Amino acid sequence: MAKKKQGQRGYITLECSECAERNYRTSKRLSGGLPKLDLTKFCKRCRKHVPHKERKK
Repeated sequence: MAKKKQGQRGYITLECSECAERNYRTSKRLSGGLPKLDLTKFCKRCRKHVPHKERKK
């Protein structure tokens, strides 16, 4: 089995754009100058689908 290289992927947190609650955590490739994630996800506090933006831990 191939060994994963350390430092290429890291965890980020997705924060609701309306209530600012941090609901989701996902992994992302850190190198390469990728733009920040902006996904439409379900917010438990708002009880609707709203855009969630990438924030640091």
